[in-house]
Amino acid sequence: MIIYSGKDIQNSLSKEESPIELLAGSGIAIGSFDGLHLGHRKIISELVEMCRKENVLAGVVTFDRPLPLYKHAADYTGDVSTLEQRLSLMEEQGIKFAIVLDFTDEVSKISGHEFLTILKNVCNMRCLCEGEDFRCGYKGATDMTAIKYWAEQNDVKTTFVKQVLYHSGAEDEERISSSYIRAMIKKGFFSTANQLLCRPYELDFKKCTQRSEDKLYISKKEINQVLPPNGIYRVKNESEEEVRLEITDTDLIFDLQSNLKLARFM
Repeated sequence: MIIYSGKDIQNSLSKEESPIELLAGSGIAIGSFDGLHLGHRKIISELVEMCRKENVLAGVVTFDRPLPLYKHAADYTGDVSTLEQRLSLMEEQGIKFAIVLDFTDEVSKISGHEFLTILKNVCNMRCLCEGEDFRCGYKGATDMTAIKYWAEQNDVKTTFVKQVLYHSGAEDEERISSSYIRAMIKKGFFSTANQLLCRPYELDFKKCTQRSEDKLYISKKEINQVLPPNGIYRVKNESEEEVRLEITDTDLIFDLQSNLKLARFM
């Protein structure tokens, strides 16, 4: 996967030229894609198919951290997936490039039409695929109707994917979302979270400081991902070995003395 930063996009704008890989055109989906759950996977699948038919590269525009962190910081409980996890999962689904943006004040104030025009100019965007509730631009003012109008004026094909629902009870239906999955993890409901993620929920420790005494300790303060309630869990490490994990108010404590890269909740 080719990764572009916000700086790469600004450089391309100033030079009025696209990265050479995108000269033939691209199809794009925009979003945080936190977790890459079933709903995200449907969007990605539709995008990849559109791009195959149009013979252009499939790509995403995403952010260094999920947008709810910036928009609802006071009650944000953590990321479902790290950026590295998201990019890896999207590559597995057929995404060829990603533009990773920092959600700065400057980025947050760009209008939806301006943002889409930048993508058309820099990435030669030929098609756009989003969920039907997608909004973009300053304060989310540009909705599906406005995007369709812009696309018609700019010869960009669009597909809007219907919401994917989950039957959470005998009769209840819940829209699959990253926030719903966060809530399930916070309650320790891993069977539901894993089903909606199409994979075991996984904590990534590669960037965490790990101290080893008789056991392995990782401070909660170093973990950006959402955590389940304090308690005892059986998890699997990167070698698929079962490990005992205790979560306390301050630490994650493993029955290990060597560092580990991840913990999967089964």
